[in-house]
Amino acid sequence: MRRTVTRAVLAVAALLALALGAAVVAVRASLPALDGQERAAGIGAAVRIERDAAGVVTVSGSGRDDLAFGLGYVHGQDRYFQMDLLRRAAAGELSALLGPATLPVDRALRVHRFRAVAQQTLEHWTPGQRTLVAAYAAGVNAGLGSLRARPFEYLLLRVAPQPWRPEDMVLVALAMFIDLQQADAHTLIQRGLVREALPEPAARFVLAAASDWEATLDGSVSEPPLAPAAADYDLHSLGGLDFEPPARHARTRPAVGSNNWAVAGSRTASGGAIVANDMHLALRVPNVWYRARLMRAAPGDAAIDVTGVTLPGTPLVIAGSNGHIAWGFTNSYGMYEDVITVVPEPAGGNAAPGAAAGPAAAGPAAAGPAAAATGGAAAAGAGRYLGATGPQPFSRTTERIEVNGAAPESLEVIGTEWGPVIAHDAAGRPLALQWTAHDPRAVNLELLGMERARSVEEALALGPRLGMPAQNLVVGDAAGHIGWTLTGLIPARRGGIAAVPRLSTDPAAGFDGWLAPAQRPRIVDPAAGQIYTANARVIGGEALAPIGDGGYDRGARAGQIGRVLAAAGEHQTPLSSLAVHRDDRALFLERWHGLLAGLLDADAVAAQPRRAELRDALARWSGHAAIDDPAYRLVREFRAEVERRTFYALIAPARARNPGFAFRVPKSFEGPLWTLVTQQPAHLVPPGQPDWRAFLLASADAMLAALVTDCPRLIECTWGRANTTHIQHPLSKAVPRLGPLLDMQSEPLPGDEDMPRVQGVAVGASERFAVSPGREAEGYFDMPGGQSGHPLSPFYRAGHAAWAHVEPAPFLPGPAAHVLTLAP
Repeated sequence: MRRTVTRAVLAVAALLALALGAAVVAVRASLPALDGQERAAGIGAAVRIERDAAGVVTVSGSGRDDLAFGLGYVHGQDRYFQMDLLRRAAAGELSALLGPATLPVDRALRVHRFRAVAQQTLEHWTPGQRTLVAAYAAGVNAGLGSLRARPFEYLLLRVAPQPWRPEDMVLVALAMFIDLQQADAHTLIQRGLVREALPEPAARFVLAAASDWEATLDGSVSEPPLAPAAADYDLHSLGGLDFEPPARHARTRPAVGSNNWAVAGSRTASGGAIVANDMHLALRVPNVWYRARLMRAAPGDAAIDVTGVTLPGTPLVIAGSNGHIAWGFTNSYGMYEDVITVVPEPAGGNAAPGAAAGPAAAGPAAAGPAAAATGGAAAAGAGRYLGATGPQPFSRTTERIEVNGAAPESLEVIGTEWGPVIAHDAAGRPLALQWTAHDPRAVNLELLGMERARSVEEALALGPRLGMPAQNLVVGDAAGHIGWTLTGLIPARRGGIAAVPRLSTDPAAGFDGWLAPAQRPRIVDPAAGQIYTANARVIGGEALAPIGDGGYDRGARAGQIGRVLAAAGEHQTPLSSLAVHRDDRALFLERWHGLLAGLLDADAVAAQPRRAELRDALARWSGHAAIDDPAYRLVREFRAEVERRTFYALIAPARARNPGFAFRVPKSFEGPLWTLVTQQPAHLVPPGQPDWRAFLLASADAMLAALVTDCPRLIECTWGRANTTHIQHPLSKAVPRLGPLLDMQSEPLPGDEDMPRVQGVAVGASERFAVSPGREAEGYFDMPGGQSGHPLSPFYRAGHAAWAHVEPAPFLPGPAAHVLTLAP
């Protein structure tokens, strides 16, 4: 019997080994060929593809269309699944690949009908641009087709990859709009709800900027937050409201942001400008970017030698250097969308054009959170709404959502003259969204011009024409000039940017075309010899008025960058930028450390062992977001607890009117918050505590209670314990056992959101470089993860350790380790 069982076990083990071996063989078959020669229909001349020891690609060819084909080829070989997810996410088509679990995402995003927008976008392009993107798509499909087996993700999902189409490039670009702007217009809606529910002095205070942290390039400063008087707003006179904040999240709030800067030649060792960039995005495997150098030997301006990051799915170098200029981007956080409260036509249909409907004429009704594509017409009576010139019909489009492994769904999208209905207010009225991303002119190939730009002036002239989410473009040239401007479409508005969503009956509702290039702000060669942006407000005054505030960063990070650059003095080199990239000093939390330490006097810690332990831990304050520092984490958590308790108490009336809306604390709230904890007005202490001292101590106790499971001993409650990276492949989230194979190694890292070294659990620098144009060999580049999306590739993790520890790797690709030639 024992022999029989043993034989059976051995037989099963053998079968499992064979199955595992077969799986490994199948997965290995999807590794790309790196050397040799392949025939490729669709190119005019041979294309040479080199890969260095880390898999960084150099594509050489005689025509730009051929370079697009070659870049598409390596994208298709190394990153097809990533590209597929991006196009499907933008189009609301993930469920066709991943099944019912992604239906909520598809329903929310299908409302924008980006597949149709992408098709319309191509119609606005020149024949030459359409030819180039078609060459890129052909290269992608050729690269995918060169694999001996489909990419391993499709083997696991048991589906076949669908071919790449030219319109898919537009969808990938629109996916970046979704990532960098607000498809749900949350900021604008939330501001409207706060302004409607709170007295004007209180709303103005809650929504004020953190003026003491602003670090604008023009020196402008916002008005300091002014707390409302007790006669205007007294929390203790508001009865029957819930002043408690929502439940805490288990994980710390992810750090978000992007940095770029330029140093003028007057302050560099070479006399050429230095440009640095680290765009912070959600970190995943593979990384969002793909490193490449594109080289075209041709006479004069037709020659191309550009190195930087490409976005798989597009034929463009997004940020980098071309030997004459270097450039980089950060998200600009202007107001690039409008929400219109759609007034339904009354049952009798006799409302006069432009007439206000009901009590919400002076502001928005309380908006609910649901992104409701369906049911809009029901809220509009007979299916019409009131516009400025009279009744208008809603449009209706039925979208079919395919679902892998289940029946398809039908989704009715309700549209208006401004855009789709994305939600409904508490009165049932539709809320329509007008967004730059909906316009077919929002995406184009004008970024190709950066490959040949020779000066800061040429690059800044291109800025307004670049079809991308509106970004802070920072550029420097080999002659030492530096400059800044905004890219992308920026709406013009008849009545300026509204403080609250406008009614559909308002003639000023919605966009009135786009700002002309001459109306764009720009800065060239400032006297300080440096430019920096970090998602905070860059300018003020009249120049800011048409841009607006879409949720700026509070400015602590930008100011810290500016001070480090100023302290670096003259004779800087690209390696000088490491001082910024490595800067994890906790300047933003210094005053909060002082506040908390000052609270913990003898009376506060008497008979309170946990508070005494907190006081002792605070003595270990290093002044950095260091992985072995418990004080940094504890101060951070204390500030977050005070912030959430204060903010949600102040907006209690808005929360009561809109119980389903997910209010979020804006980054700018640091200004009002610090005003409260320092001035301590008695009428604004959150109810439940007799005074501000008691409130702050109660907040510290709540923070300690929340950490008791993770940190029984506060001395062990280090920042590294909370800030341990978790950079995953999409499939490992669904199948955790795949994590060791697919995910990057988890490790505690220093840095946080309010300092130049931005680092979170799964958010951080998606790339990091510093370069002087014309001297690229002196520059450096780091990137999380590797070039390849294949876990068995030697390039899957190559370079990740250097990124994690900010160890500069060469900006240019190294010597060719592999050469693949595509022949026509």
